[in-house]
Amino acid sequence: MTTTPLTRESVRADIAALLGESPADIADDVDLLLLGLDSIRLMTLVERWRRAGVDVSFVDLAERPTLADWWRLLADRLPTA
Repeated sequence: MTTTPLTRESVRADIAALLGESPADIADDVDLLLLGLDSIRLMTLVERWRRAGVDVSFVDLAERPTLADWWRLLADRLPTA
């Protein structure tokens, strides 16, 4: 399966799609759980990003639920070419 490489903006778009929001409405420092990101949606993101080659877990994301924190975590774990 071919996947698009993760970028900060693709991560923002993934989150926005699950929340039914515009990506522009997802601020870097907002608590995504307070915006309505529940455990089922969180697991959807975990699985999507794992398919993109990033070793990430539910706990990794749940502990620090902001886009800024998630991007730092994901960027550090992106597969190298």
